[in-house]
Amino acid sequence: MDINKLDLNLLLVFEALYLERNVTRAGERVGLSQPSMSNALLRLRNQCNDPLFVRTQGGMEPTSYASELAGSVLRALELVRNGFEQASGFDPGSSQRSFTLLMSDFSQFLVLPQLVARFKSSAPGISLEVSSLSREHYRAALESGDADLAVGNLQELQSGFYQQGLFVDQHVCVMGSGFLKAGEAITLDEYLAARHLVVTANKTDLQIEKELGKQGHRREVALRVPNYLVLPKILAQTDLIVTVPEVIAQAITDDAAGATWSRLPFQTPHTHIRQFWHARYHHDSANTWLRRQIADLHIGASLRKVGAGPTPPACPEAA
Repeated sequence: MDINKLDLNLLLVFEALYLERNVTRAGERVGLSQPSMSNALLRLRNQCNDPLFVRTQGGMEPTSYASELAGSVLRALELVRNGFEQASGFDPGSSQRSFTLLMSDFSQFLVLPQLVARFKSSAPGISLEVSSLSREHYRAALESGDADLAVGNLQELQSGFYQQGLFVDQHVCVMGSGFLKAGEAITLDEYLAARHLVVTANKTDLQIEKELGKQGHRREVALRVPNYLVLPKILAQTDLIVTVPEVIAQAITDDAAGATWSRLPFQTPHTHIRQFWHARYHHDSANTWLRRQIADLHIGASLRKVGAGPTPPACPEAA
């Protein structure tokens, strides 16, 4: 394909067909009638020397060539839209911008339900994508611009990024329906004698395990799971106990019949939930708006909310 001969308007046609998989709906998306849309698709096919989209029972499906093109085309159009949006000022009510977030399942649990509900009326065209990147890649994703924002208890981002405190949580113990304790609160002896369920994504719990080990204590870990999703089902049917942030404990005991939670019989580090962003987006109007939306959420409403403003990073690049 000779890119100099390509009608760039056809990229919008490609995007609409790729997203809608229907000629009529795609035409409505870009303001073209069905005959005009069909004509545009024919021109696009001729320039690409590929059918691009073929009719199936499920709609217009992309060819392998179109699927390869899609990522680059959609990203390019997003960059163009964001550039014009930033130059003219960000209007959440009309924007079609997509934000990429870096979040653990804990942060997703805290932020996403309220945030999506808020967008429904104030920013209906805004979309969010939570990246599947592992935590060790968060720094590079923020620095490159592949991600707009990170939210969580992220010690690895404490330097080199702007940050804003959202709230502070503490860890507590949730006991399965089959667990028996003598009093209202669990004792250290009961805690150590119990069979434990560990969420490996919970770095604070791993710290607790190390600290107990230094004091000569050892927990019997019966089960390790990667995230919090399965906890209610497991605790409703077992005598296992799990150490988690209080806001998670409240949700678990709402969903897991017979499960209860208690303060821990020892001191633990607090969990500081913050949002982090790179200097490249510090003055970006859309990113600023998104940060404000998250800061205004009632995250962990029953817990202590903190942070009145962003903390500048201790690094030259963000000065």
